[in-house]
Amino acid sequence: MLEVRVARPNEFDAVLAFYTTMIDEMQGTDFDVQWQHGVHPSPTFLRESLEAGQVIVGLLPAEGVAEKITGADHDAEVIETVEVVEATDATSEDAEPAPVIACAMVVNHEGAPGYHAVPWAVDAPPERVGVLHVVATLPAFHGRGFGRQLVKGAADIARAQGLVALRLDTFPHNVRGRGLYESCGFSDRGEWPVHYPALGDIQVAMYELAL
Repeated sequence: MLEVRVARPNEFDAVLAFYTTMIDEMQGTDFDVQWQHGVHPSPTFLRESLEAGQVIVGLLPAEGVAEKITGADHDAEVIETVEVVEATDATSEDAEPAPVIACAMVVNHEGAPGYHAVPWAVDAPPERVGVLHVVATLPAFHGRGFGRQLVKGAADIARAQGLVALRLDTFPHNVRGRGLYESCGFSDRGEWPVHYPALGDIQVAMYELAL
């Protein structure tokens, strides 16, 4: 069963390994989101997000994960990938194996330049709104509903923190991602221009969820 929770600052290495794996496995595929090693998400961004309690992870028990992947006809390369994104390191041979990060995201209050122009349905100050970034599920776990569980778990966490809305942007051609957000109750606010340092000025689809 997937456990969705706020990641801990001492899980930096595992979170960084997760996103490193995502970049390696998604480049050149239909799901390539054009992230770059050391640029986006950068180690500094991930560390600061962890320290601020803004990284949300979906964890699976380490025991049996590799076997389940083998049963799903994934190859040894994917199994090795799963093994390097454990959330914490065991302290001894007798220690219980650390859980595996299957999916993750960052939720902060910072929308890219251009968010201010969107006709959001929820009128709220930035500190009451969560903005989703770098939402990802390892390819080894695609098709199991983990992305939906992660998003809904993040919404529960945000609601408990007193936030009143979640927002995000995604590429207009990201059919899989857009379907996920819409299935979780996000409303499509249209396509709008934003600016990201690594991508420049781009057109994105905006989504919002009232909490």
